[in-house]
Amino acid sequence: MEYIKGEHIIYNGTEICRIGEWVKRNFDGVTEKDYLSLHPDGINTIVYVPKEKCEELLRPVLSKDDIISLIDMMDGDDSAASADSADDNTDFFDAIKNGDYKTIISVMNVIYNRGLKRAGTGKSLFKTDKRKFDTAKKLIDSEVALAFGIEVSEAEDFIRSRLSEK
Repeated sequence: MEYIKGEHIIYNGTEICRIGEWVKRNFDGVTEKDYLSLHPDGINTIVYVPKEKCEELLRPVLSKDDIISLIDMMDGDDSAASADSADDNTDFFDAIKNGDYKTIISVMNVIYNRGLKRAGTGKSLFKTDKRKFDTAKKLIDSEVALAFGIEVSEAEDFIRSRLSEK
């Protein structure tokens, strides 16, 4: 993967960052290494990713076409994911980290439908379900906003509009 200064990338599956420069740093006081500097959106900090970890920790952001395909998967059908897969934290957060949106959307559908059933009995979502759903929603909304040049707060309306066209 090529890392171009100023372009956006996903760091560790959850953070959209602007790519900075390659720099040499000596964080352990012994060995100087090459790091890619990243600037997370909305946070005044710099993240340094060791060159040998870039392929593992970084992935490209979704394109507009990828976003449209992703939205078209959001049909509420949770048949691709079982309740077990929605309950498996490791698989879900691996899917987030790796950008496996088919799994992410399927699990979100399971959680959403589970929430509807629980709301019908006066109960709320389990905390772990809410955390998973919110993590996935934040990532999806951020990538939609970036791809289409809209505010993150407008992403949900954008997605709903696209779904209503189906």
